[in-house]
Amino acid sequence: MVARALNVCGIEIPWTAQTLDGFRSWVETLGERGPRVSFARGNLHVEMSPQSYDTHEPLVQAINIRLSTLARELDLGRYFLPPSWFTHEATELSTEPDGFFVSWASLEAGALRINPDRAVEALGIPDMALEVVSESSRRKDLVEHVADYAAAGIREYWLADACGDEIAFRILVLGADCGYVDSVPAADGWTRSPLWQRELRVRRLPARAGFPDFALDIR
Repeated sequence: MVARALNVCGIEIPWTAQTLDGFRSWVETLGERGPRVSFARGNLHVEMSPQSYDTHEPLVQAINIRLSTLARELDLGRYFLPPSWFTHEATELSTEPDGFFVSWASLEAGALRINPDRAVEALGIPDMALEVVSESSRRKDLVEHVADYAAAGIREYWLADACGDEIAFRILVLGADCGYVDSVPAADGWTRSPLWQRELRVRRLPARAGFPDFALDIR
């Protein structure tokens, strides 16, 4: 008998999820409490571990709250909070970043739209995607998605990593050769985003009641 699915920590992954269409059909069944998953260039990633309260969850929250507020205040576009899922069919990329932004111009041009057959999925690409690095996602975020997001044409890829003593914050900007180049931080530690037309930095705040915290500063 041929196995029909792979069971990992109680999550049943059907063999059909090895294709883009099969993966998308499977993700639709997971619901908001499912694991974080992505599919790119034939590789399936499943993150089973909960978000760390030391590094991942507070950093995701700090960046997303600040950017979603800024997008609304300046009327720049829509900022999508996790779990928000998009698929770029041309490059076989289907993923749930830690956050992503789409300008009104891109939305009005149809660069990203809701799948008429699957309301939980957006089709196309955002202008900017965020990944906050965890120990379980290090290779995916720092290596594989750098290639995946560039191939899809995502204009900026933001990476934040607080797993070490120092916070690593990078804004990767899509270049003329369709590869990413780092936006070089200024001497005072601020990094410029051409898309947002702002300079930004990430700081670690003093822990309160035992919970670490972070801030995204914008100028």
